Amino acid sequence: MDQAIELQDYLRVISKYKWLIMFCTMLCVATALFVTANMTPIYESSIQLLVNQSQSYAAGYPSAADAYQSILMSERLAKTYSQMIQSRSTANKIIEKTGVSLTPAELINKINAEPIRDTQLIKVTVEDENPARARLIANATGEVFKKTVEDIELNGLSKKSRPLISITVVEPAITPSAPIKPKPVLNLVLALFIGLASSTGLAFLLNYLDTTIKDTDEAERISGLISLGQIPVIPKGKELIVKAGPRSTAAEAFRMLKTNLQYINFDSTIRTVVVTSAGAGEGKTLFSANLAAVIALSGHRVLAVSCDLRKPRLHQVFGLSNDVGLANILIGAVSLDAAIQETEIERLDLIASGPAAPNPADLLESARMQLFLEEAQRRYDFIILDTPPAILVTDALVLVSRSDGVILLARSAVTTKHAFLALRGALKKVNARVLGFSLNAVSSKHRYGYYKYYRYYGQGQKSYLESASAKAKGERISA
Repeated sequence: MDQAIELQDYLRVISKYKWLIMFCTMLCVATALFVTANMTPIYESSIQLLVNQSQSYAAGYPSAADAYQSILMSERLAKTYSQMIQSRSTANKIIEKTGVSLTPAELINKINAEPIRDTQLIKVTVEDENPARARLIANATGEVFKKTVEDIELNGLSKKSRPLISITVVEPAITPSAPIKPKPVLNLVLALFIGLASSTGLAFLLNYLDTTIKDTDEAERISGLISLGQIPVIPKGKELIVKAGPRSTAAEAFRMLKTNLQYINFDSTIRTVVVTSAGAGEGKTLFSANLAAVIALSGHRVLAVSCDLRKPRLHQVFGLSNDVGLANILIGAVSLDAAIQETEIERLDLIASGPAAPNPADLLESARMQLFLEEAQRRYDFIILDTPPAILVTDALVLVSRSDGVILLARSAVTTKHAFLALRGALKKVNARVLGFSLNAVSSKHRYGYYKYYRYYGQGQKSYLESASAKAKGERISA
């Protein structure tokens, strides 16, 4: 199972950066096509030369050992002559013989001479843009070098003497019919491989440098908290998804989250729940609204309270007014009954934040806030408190001591590991009872996300309940 999950991790990274991988690969292939199309074709023509000792030289040494030594000497000479063929003096003679418009240095770069292993042969190869000129230079090289060796061997000998070493052209050059360079198929295959390898490596590097939380296991591992479930992306225009799309995956995810909370709240001690996160834009308000709604739809009396007195939005989800709300109650301007608004969902009421207050943290820490919560608990089964980010302001930290538990929210691929750990550390300092966390806005396009999500419906349910029962019996995070 672990190996399967690890494979899913790799596939998730590839899926996440698939457009980058495709772009880089296509760029490499396009570059290879362009370079190949603009390369000048190169033709190759070659000859083979035989280096041999004359019979007169070998006749005085009739033994097999001497004959073998003669062959070894010819092989060594082949290596020496290979270097001589690529000399400047030989190049000058070839230019003089062929009349090609090349400098000695340019000609030397076109000629390659190598001895053939374990033979007395030398292979001379000429590469040129013109196939006919390649053949011309190759044949001229054999003729010129043959004459050069004869001159060296006859130097100092009488005219009647025969040269001890001879050069024979055993395979003359022919005009090549096709170029050896470029090689379009090979270039494209290499470009495809390099593009895929480099872009995939870049994708994994970017993923490594990405410090955001991407899946539930990762959040559990770094925080030590249990997951209450993960929520898919909620479509725009359907913010209250449990009502707008009751059969949707997101609505089912909230129902599963409610079920998980019921297992934690087996002794009915959890009635007031704070919902918070590390930063802004992580979906606390939509999460709070749908959590309150799904609990109300199960038959409980629920009060959703907008405790974000700075940037309230909970009333907008329900399409209600923000003229009167929590701020008015906390300054003693109105009663609880005057601030309560009924929502379109039966048994679910809302208290909006009310007018902006200059001192939100002081109001939430006031005695009136405690009295408000006590009165609300007498009227409702559950109270869901939508709060600002706990890392940015202290409002949520003020409320956790007056609640029965806290749910941490992290947004997939947005919340960083550092911020999530900082949030957990801040709650630990105030001795908050953390019920668990939920990973929000998990893309439904990722199969891995669905796999993790459906674990709560199947075999993952058992392990979750065992974990929850061990951690959620009123246990508080010790300082």
